[in-house]
Amino acid sequence: MKTLILVVLDTPGGNAISACELTCSLITSLARNVIPAAISLKAGRWDRKLYSGHELCGKTLAILGLGRIGKEVALRMQAWGMKTIGYDPIVSAEDAKTFNVESLTLEEIWPLADYITVHTPLIPQTKNLICEAVLNKCKKGVRIVNVARGGIINESDLLQALKSGQCGGAALDVYEQEPPTSPITLELIQHKSSCNPTFRCQHS
Repeated sequence: MKTLILVVLDTPGGNAISACELTCSLITSLARNVIPAAISLKAGRWDRKLYSGHELCGKTLAILGLGRIGKEVALRMQAWGMKTIGYDPIVSAEDAKTFNVESLTLEEIWPLADYITVHTPLIPQTKNLICEAVLNKCKKGVRIVNVARGGIINESDLLQALKSGQCGGAALDVYEQEPPTSPITLELIQHKSSCNPTFRCQHS
């Protein structure tokens, strides 16, 4: 009889770099309208002006959650010339400063951010963290990225913000329900200003 040995490893943060790289890719895709531009060209259209996009240099990136992934995102997007601000109740302002992130309260962050990326667990305190009330406090055209957990962003409120133009774009890799079947989530995925790769962060 052969013996089967199963090795179970706890590797917290094992996919941190992978999740970070996906986040950075989504930020740049939103800035340059990569996906809708590609779809337009494949459909035979030549909408160069419509999908010209904008520079990330000089824009403010708000990072919610300054753990392993949030820190790595900050370091990489700083290389693009983005100003990085963030919030984390555990990471001190002094620690955040060591990787060039200005630690602010959530209320201070909302009106400053051009982009918001979420890197927090889904707990009662973060459920529907990004909702209608928050989106209305943000700059018109703010862009939202979430590769953390579904439920941190209220999908119905995000969809309405995309429709009104209050939110200029959203890139989601996670949903409240997976696979998504809710009519609201499906409409959100189909929205012209959303970038939804449904990649899962793998590390090699």
